[in-house]
Amino acid sequence: MRFVYLCNVLLLAAAAFGQTTCSKPRVRRAWSHYSAEEKALYIDAVALSMKNGYHQRFVEIHMEPTSEREAHGCLFFYWHRAFLFAYENMLRSLDSKYACITIPFWDYATIGSKFQAGSCKNMLDCGPLLKDFGGSLPRGRRALSQSVNGAGFQSDNCVSSAMTKYFCQSTSAFTSKSCYNCMPRNDWSKVSVPPDVNVLNIFNNILGASQPTLSSVTSGVQYGTHNMVHAVLDSVMGTFASPSDPVFYSHHATVDAMHAIYYKCIVGADSLKADNSKVWSSCRNYIGKTIVPGDIIAMKVGETGTRTQSIWTATSSPIYKFFKDLKQTYPDYADISKLGYSYDFSDTALDGMYTNCKKFKPSKSLFLEEMDEKKHHKHHKAKKAKKEEGSVEKDCLSKEFDWIDEATTLASKYYTDPSDVYNQVHIMTCVYYNECRGGVYDYSDEFKENFRVEHGPPCKRVIDDLARGDCAIGVPNWEKIMLKHYQCDSPSEDF
Repeated sequence: MRFVYLCNVLLLAAAAFGQTTCSKPRVRRAWSHYSAEEKALYIDAVALSMKNGYHQRFVEIHMEPTSEREAHGCLFFYWHRAFLFAYENMLRSLDSKYACITIPFWDYATIGSKFQAGSCKNMLDCGPLLKDFGGSLPRGRRALSQSVNGAGFQSDNCVSSAMTKYFCQSTSAFTSKSCYNCMPRNDWSKVSVPPDVNVLNIFNNILGASQPTLSSVTSGVQYGTHNMVHAVLDSVMGTFASPSDPVFYSHHATVDAMHAIYYKCIVGADSLKADNSKVWSSCRNYIGKTIVPGDIIAMKVGETGTRTQSIWTATSSPIYKFFKDLKQTYPDYADISKLGYSYDFSDTALDGMYTNCKKFKPSKSLFLEEMDEKKHHKHHKAKKAKKEEGSVEKDCLSKEFDWIDEATTLASKYYTDPSDVYNQVHIMTCVYYNECRGGVYDYSDEFKENFRVEHGPPCKRVIDDLARGDCAIGVPNWEKIMLKHYQCDSPSEDF
């Protein structure tokens, strides 16, 4: 296993970051690989964090203007990495039985494969995570107007589940015992899986079509896959109060994993200066000052409308203890191996990217070989109750990898630069979604305002560019290869 050799290093690093009660390596795994017992343990821990009044205080940090500005700027990966690390520390502190918990990542490249293959119809049905986290409910006669820590939004319903039954919308509501005790959510059975979680689009965001700089990979991931998942889930997930929903942490664990792949493939063991463009990008903070490597990460705790304080010095805050042993500057969060944790990508769509880096080329034969080789992996003791579902996922990924393999081979006859080849296949995928999988749509006006988004989703931009004649698919007969692997539900006359 690729993370075993790091075991001693990770344990030492974990001790340095205040994590000493768990003797096992700190490894984040895909939720789809959790056993029923592991899922129940994680769900219980998150619920207890809400019941104890910790969970909503993390939401308040993410929403505080100074903190939020840095969280969604050029150091997006590093800010959220520190944030997730502290949240994970909090979960592990709740009881000895939770001491080895890690935040599961969401293998949404796999749900993208299932949706593209037509084996599922929407975000809720295409994978287990959303259902296991409590799912969603249909809208009643009218939408609900709700507010979390001062941020107002509309929801289809409010879900009370084992994970969300203690949710509190603010610290003052927690103090006055007037919590929602449910999670504001939209009806996820009504939204399609976006093309931005497709395995090739994820690869393009990390390595395929991006420059080998932190700025480029940040732009690709943050404004592509990351934003689109927030947008389609919407409700509280469509606001900066999104850490309210436990889905946020698994979503961002996947985003964090994408950067881990970038770092391993682009930086590797190289010793770089803190301001090297591969690991650093410059932008301005809330007061207009350019952030430099030695600056303290902006994270302020406190409910909206109250006096806030830097979490690094807020000794009276109940969540200070989860941050106090963490490093406080951005360069410390560039390399996860120095933070004491790793990812196990086994049997996920991210595995090939992590292993092969820019040489990654999805193929059915390679994927099946890797799956068979790792089928006895110790983390896959998760009771074979999910065997049938796993078979469907495997078939859908194999089909997608076959299509990408043939499409890239065809595109390579007309383009020599690999980034151009992958861009052509990306355009093909966007057109297929637009013509055959229900359409490609822009962000809502509310989401654009909430997330300060200036551009549409990547595939929407592609479709608009095609309509204006600003780009084209320069690969003849690509449609035949696409339709060889996928059916078209409602093709236009042009497809």
